[in-house]
Amino acid sequence: FFASVWVNAVSRLSHARARHLQELNPGRGAILVALANNPRPYLAATLLAMLLARVTATVLLADVLFRSRVPLAAVVAIAVMTFVLFQFAEIAPRSWVLERPDQVMLLAARPVWALGTALRPLVSALIAINRIFLLILPGHGVPRGPVASEEEIMSMLEVAESEDVIETQERQMISSIFEFGDTVVRAVMVPRPDMVCVDANADLDAVLDVMLTRGFTRVPVIRGNIDELIGIAHARDVMAAVRADGGRQTRRASDVMRDAMFVPEFKKTAELLRELQAGKTQMAVVVDEYGGVAGLVTMEDLLEEIVGEIVDEHDHDEPPLERLDDGSLRVIARFGVDELSELLDVELPSADWDSVGGLVVGTLGRLPSEGDRVTVHGVELEVERMNGRRIGKVLVHAHAGGQAPAIGS
Repeated sequence: FFASVWVNAVSRLSHARARHLQELNPGRGAILVALANNPRPYLAATLLAMLLARVTATVLLADVLFRSRVPLAAVVAIAVMTFVLFQFAEIAPRSWVLERPDQVMLLAARPVWALGTALRPLVSALIAINRIFLLILPGHGVPRGPVASEEEIMSMLEVAESEDVIETQERQMISSIFEFGDTVVRAVMVPRPDMVCVDANADLDAVLDVMLTRGFTRVPVIRGNIDELIGIAHARDVMAAVRADGGRQTRRASDVMRDAMFVPEFKKTAELLRELQAGKTQMAVVVDEYGGVAGLVTMEDLLEEIVGEIVDEHDHDEPPLERLDDGSLRVIARFGVDELSELLDVELPSADWDSVGGLVVGTLGRLPSEGDRVTVHGVELEVERMNGRRIGKVLVHAHAGGQAPAIGS
């Protein structure tokens, strides 16, 4: 039993846990830190002890049964030891380590250290033989995979959250970091219809008016139409030029703009974040497969995918999601399908549509009108408001069974 406990304790010991336990118990914790730095010989020693204990117990039981002339003594010995080992050398030790990992590791520290020290010559020889054996096995020299998969880490985060080890917001932020690497720019960009631009021939006072009115420090500069986007006007450059001109209005937006950075809409957000950091820029123009402007993405848009909505004094937009008195939800058309799926704990189709508005239009198969309703996977979506030909707000009604949507944490 104790040998199996020691094996489970050593195999689950990590550097982080060892350092944490050292703070709680400096004496035993220091031993655990040493074990974590070089676990192989001590794990081998505990495995050897466990193997010897199991073999010895089985042989002794079989000997007693043979001496007692028990029929089918070997079969009985195997059956009894299988039950005993399963209960007291597998299930019970694992459960104890899982339920009280810190206490068990502190208790096991000195016995494991003593066992490893006593068996070091034998264990060193066995490890050397093991290395020779590994050389002849297929796959030798292939790089090892990750210590834990993304699914395992996410599962551990959920367990940690359920046990109040971490807060819900912390779990969501860590989850967002994993999702961030798989997210494409198209899913986070400001779409083309929502872009605010200035014409290349606009005077600098007009450019400043747009910046002050909308609270922007950077504005795209276009020549005639949005697909002819030729640069980005920065507030600092515009104000410096206005001051230098002394109010004479001799320069236009095109005279003070900087080159724009263009990226494809299916570039990964993590790659773009690194490129923005390397280029020391805050904004990139997103283009579609035909070379037309699809939208705009900023450093803030990318960071919001990890830390959530960043609100400053210039943000006066309506909230992206509201809970109504009747239990329904009101969301903006740009609200993500994946986000709504997570909130409702329903798997809504997101392969073809990034936004709730796109899901409604795609399901209808035509331009929507206010009051139009569609039901997708038991969730009813109603067009509450139209902005011209575009959906503005969508109401998310009860599930098909009549119950209000359940909002996750």
